[in-house]
Amino acid sequence: MNFLEIRNRIIQCLSEYLQCPIMLNNQQNPEAEYPYLFYSAAPYTPEGGQGDYQLEKLDDGYLEKRTGEASCTFSFTCCSTDREVGNEYVLGEDEAFRFADKAAGWFLHAGYDTIAGMGITVDDVSAVQDRSTLMVDEEARRYGFDVRIRYVRTDTRKIGTIEHVVTKKGDSNEL
Repeated sequence: MNFLEIRNRIIQCLSEYLQCPIMLNNQQNPEAEYPYLFYSAAPYTPEGGQGDYQLEKLDDGYLEKRTGEASCTFSFTCCSTDREVGNEYVLGEDEAFRFADKAAGWFLHAGYDTIAGMGITVDDVSAVQDRSTLMVDEEARRYGFDVRIRYVRTDTRKIGTIEHVVTKKGDSNEL
């Protein structure tokens, strides 16, 4: 899987687990109903080394594959606010923390089969921390955490072959 496939599957599964929307940060979407999460990602950090190279014979050349370990960091933030829902008063502080903590728990335990099935490993899940911010006259309650995953990245390119070579003597030799 490439990074976009991994990201989309993680967001879909986590959203289904939490039963709330998860959106990419800094988008021009209207604000969702509370609670919701937003995220940002640093999609590629090389994990050292040049990777493993393989050649695959094609009819008209070779396919060169480079495979190596990469990591990605996601930052998730859950947003809520104090409000009335039906006959119940919701404390945004508690709701934001509860959803952020549940999301972090998905990476630590509940989503293990999904994550392993994608061929990725969770390297680190940071502590859930307060990320609240003042919004004019009321505070938007926010709690968030970061997740670092490791995955296999594969790059490919088609390369040609040298079929004839001319030596210093001017002879043409086939390879």
